[in-house]
Amino acid sequence: MRTALRDTAYRTARLAVTGSAMLGLVFAASATASASATAWPTGCHYNVQSLKMTVAKCSNSHGGHYRAVADCKNPDTGAIETFVGDWRNNGSWSRAYCQGPSRTVYSGIDTKAY
Repeated sequence: MRTALRDTAYRTARLAVTGSAMLGLVFAASATASASATAWPTGCHYNVQSLKMTVAKCSNSHGGHYRAVADCKNPDTGAIETFVGDWRNNGSWSRAYCQGPSRTVYSGIDTKAY
């Protein structure tokens, strides 16, 4: 009978330790998820600046990055091409330029967590 009680106490203690370890993993996973969820830039704005350029800017990078995107149409062929600006993370403007005879038809923004 003492053996059965001791085994039960051992199993209970082992489950408590295992449960604490599992709970620690859950907290670590949720902390990682919340950190990556806030790493995306916020407060972003983008627009067509001219016939050849678009701009994009985010007020809060949260460790992420952003860049301007320009969809440009070639008047000779009608083809749409996409051009992108430099990656930024400091609240400065990113600029994307249409190449050759193409003209801006759409502005956008590309963001990534980093």
